[in-house]
Amino acid sequence: MPELSPSRLSGLLRWIGGALVLVLALELMAVLSANAWGEEAFSQLVVDTLIKASPMALVGLLLMLMGSRLDQPQQQRSPLRWTVFGVGIALALSLLVSVPVTIGGNAILQKQSDQAVEQKQMELNRATAESNNPQLIEALVAQLRQAGQLDPNLSDEQASAQAKRFIDGRLGQLKQQVQQSERARSLTLGQRRFNGTGMALLLALATAAVALGAIL
Repeated sequence: MPELSPSRLSGLLRWIGGALVLVLALELMAVLSANAWGEEAFSQLVVDTLIKASPMALVGLLLMLMGSRLDQPQQQRSPLRWTVFGVGIALALSLLVSVPVTIGGNAILQKQSDQAVEQKQMELNRATAESNNPQLIEALVAQLRQAGQLDPNLSDEQASAQAKRFIDGRLGQLKQQVQQSERARSLTLGQRRFNGTGMALLLALATAAVALGAIL
């Protein structure tokens, strides 16, 4: 197998790096084609696409820089290095701008999640209060008898006890739904903070470092 010459290797690195950066541009263009800036969901989609595809573009810029340094080690500021610098700075600034957008989206998402948890908790509290109402138990017994879900030979006390077990089972389901809503809220917000805001900051710093390294 013939060895890969430095010039061919540098060309391959530049080509792969440029392709990775171009993929980011194409993904953003596909999202931006909707042109719905007045909607919060659209802004969040643009930011999410930028953050998720930026690591690939960062690797692409790094490969382009490596190819340039391998091909022209003595030339400090070639056109390709200025290209890496310009694209890197633009990407870093875009990631910095995305940080407040993700923070605002996190606040909206947290408010919606809190409302969902509060609604589930209110349903649980209301059901718990109603479970101690004798009239509710009597009405439930009558309903279960009419539906044929109770043995007609059961006494009133036995029927009430079975209805109470039915209510307790319903309360258990509501408690489980509240716990699931709380876990979903914590998981979603945690992912948004670390995979969104935190990643955007780290990627912005890394991209800026690569951009500066291209001309220094």
